[in-house]
Amino acid sequence: MTPRPRNRTVLAWALWLATMGSCVAGLVVALLVARPLTAQVIGDGALYAVVPLGYATVGLILTLRRPANPIGWLYAASALTWSLIIPLGPWVDQLVRDQRPLPFVAKLDAMAEVTIWAPAIALGVTLPFLLLPNGRLRSRRWRVVAAAAVAGPVMFVVGALLIPGQSSDTPVPFDNPFGQPGLVGSVAKAMAAAGLALHAVSLLAALVCMVLRFRSSRGVERQQLRWVAAGAAIAVLGVTVPLGDLRGTWVDPLVILCVPVTVAVAVLRYRLWDLDRLVSRTVTYTLVTALLVIPYLLVVPTASKLVEGSGSLAVAAATLTVAALFQPLRRRVQELVDRRFNRRRYDATRTVQGFATRLRDQVDLDALSAELLAVVDQTMQPTRASLWLRAPARQEPVGG
Repeated sequence: MTPRPRNRTVLAWALWLATMGSCVAGLVVALLVARPLTAQVIGDGALYAVVPLGYATVGLILTLRRPANPIGWLYAASALTWSLIIPLGPWVDQLVRDQRPLPFVAKLDAMAEVTIWAPAIALGVTLPFLLLPNGRLRSRRWRVVAAAAVAGPVMFVVGALLIPGQSSDTPVPFDNPFGQPGLVGSVAKAMAAAGLALHAVSLLAALVCMVLRFRSSRGVERQQLRWVAAGAAIAVLGVTVPLGDLRGTWVDPLVILCVPVTVAVAVLRYRLWDLDRLVSRTVTYTLVTALLVIPYLLVVPTASKLVEGSGSLAVAAATLTVAALFQPLRRRVQELVDRRFNRRRYDATRTVQGFATRLRDQVDLDALSAELLAVVDQTMQPTRASLWLRAPARQEPVGG
């Protein structure tokens, strides 16, 4: 049975408040136990909470605005899953720094930290990619992938908790308190490996599903998927491309949040700007700026040397030259970029220009009406198009 709107609102806010409470609890614990308490310790903890809070906020907006779409609920659940390890994290880190033995609760938190990423990624990446943009699977055949996306992380977490022996991925090695020797432990190892494989395969299948959806999409749905693809590309490039000194601890959280933000734009369909035009304009102005600034930087020193004592005049002349060249060069570069990145706009412009040329020579009203409707259909692609022409005014006879 579908929950009532009031119950859905309460649940949405409860999930967000639970995530926020976990992040605040982590800050309080850090203030109480972290020694020495430095600005870097607090800053690192705050940055770690950026991703869960970002996902939780996007999930809250989507669940309130599109409660029937499960993507918002998945984001809220993913954020809450990530945040479960935040409250005890500073305490465990302090125990590790002090080289003190870990109590049972600290061991449980340490094991959760190295396993909880799988269900969080399944809830926040794999399943939303399978459901984008309308919250439904592409077809019934993708139910197998959705089931694998759920079963894989569960198998991995359960299997990892039951593997006997010392943990190897935790900050300090310790005997697994839940480990089961013998046959159960062997089955747990196989289950964890199988779950990890299912998780990886379902994630790749979700990406394939996005590509297939994009190739078969049209109109608004294609624009929605373009936004998601742009956010995913920014996240992947931001995490993988080496940035040298520009890379800081703040880079990864911000670029990762590009994915849920662009998904929210796609799902809400709010101001769904044409990415073709955004890309073409960005590339155009970047190229124009480079083409004008580089000669400007070369002209100024040369002119200053040739005209000694009139350096300001040379700078003014170079500036006026750059200003005069800007618009013609921008139009030429814009045409070249549109031809490559925004082909639809380029073709539409050519179609309108051709129609304007033929319009000067066309005298047949019926042919002109048919051609005008064809141009509108080709450039604007409306669902329906019609042309209404006002009848010529009847001229009154002139009486004598």
